[in-house]
Amino acid sequence: MEIQILRSPSEEDWIRCLFLARVTQGKENMISPSIEWRRKLLNAEHSPMRTLMVTVVMWQIPYFASVHFVRHKIGVEHYVKSQRSNPDRGAERQDALVNHVMDMNVQALINMSRKRLCQRADPVTRNIMENIKSEIEKMDPLLVSFLVPDCVYRQGCHEFQSCGYFEKRINGRTL
Repeated sequence: MEIQILRSPSEEDWIRCLFLARVTQGKENMISPSIEWRRKLLNAEHSPMRTLMVTVVMWQIPYFASVHFVRHKIGVEHYVKSQRSNPDRGAERQDALVNHVMDMNVQALINMSRKRLCQRADPVTRNIMENIKSEIEKMDPLLVSFLVPDCVYRQGCHEFQSCGYFEKRINGRTL
């Protein structure tokens, strides 16, 4: 498995994002967004953040993990190797390797991380999401700080059955 980030928000993208946010406030002049403003925008999850795009390529991941990522459909387009060329589609195994590209906005990436970084998520899928997070960190250390499991974001587990990660984290013992 190999993860590549083909696109992450550039300085021009952030400037455009701030411009769009300022238009909603009745301000039109272009200024450069500070790191603090970027942090506030991501934390508040205001709509201009959906103009910031990320393209992730996952080379040779198991088909079943690809299906887990495809479940995220708002704000993301998926491009996955088709099985149409196989005359017996049922012959493909669930662990057959596929290439999968996700072109998504930052909000979709953050939402995806909340489910796929959960300790209750499939371990293979969680590992792929951890690798995506590691690659994002190389390009955008601010954005990666918002890629957290749902229990961290929501300050407690809301799954049917908790893994105990949040409780252990609060008590100073990280898994």
